[in-house]
Amino acid sequence: MYGMVNQAVEALVTERFGEDTWRRVQARAGIADPLFVTMKQYPDAVTYQLVGAISAETGASVADLLHAFGVYWVEYAQRGPWGKVMMAAGRNARELLGALDAMHARIALSFPELKPPSFRTVPHPEGLLLEYHSERPGLTNFVVGLVQGVGRMYGEHVTAEPVTTREGGAAFDTFLVRFHGPLAEAGKA
Repeated sequence: MYGMVNQAVEALVTERFGEDTWRRVQARAGIADPLFVTMKQYPDAVTYQLVGAISAETGASVADLLHAFGVYWVEYAQRGPWGKVMMAAGRNARELLGALDAMHARIALSFPELKPPSFRTVPHPEGLLLEYHSERPGLTNFVVGLVQGVGRMYGEHVTAEPVTTREGGAAFDTFLVRFHGPLAEAGKA
């Protein structure tokens, strides 16, 4: 994964738990270099080690951390140069989810070694089915958070429920995505 992913992990930890916790996470994960370089490629194992170390330091489950990071990733990316790319990809959460592959193709112009996941949407009577194809295992809860974060970006209450998972033996993860209306009305849905 590119350094910007690990930078986002660092930002999440320092914002929620403080810089001292981040330093302990780095030490526990065996990360000697104090800074991640945005455009540098790091082994996926580094990110997985960080998540495990955050879990050990904070007591939060890996599943909860991945979910929180999915939500946070959208916020983090939106604050940076990719926010305009994200907003240009759709006028609402449904459109952006359907345009994720095209958006990743644009981002790949700046990140030539990018190995993004692939997303496919299929209409469903209750919303849509979102297929998530990735070579990286164990990210189901991240995608659930990501979908929720995309909804928040547009002021929409959006949920994603795993239907099939790679961990359960499927070839790829599939989520039932439901659109519940504006965030202000989420309690009424």
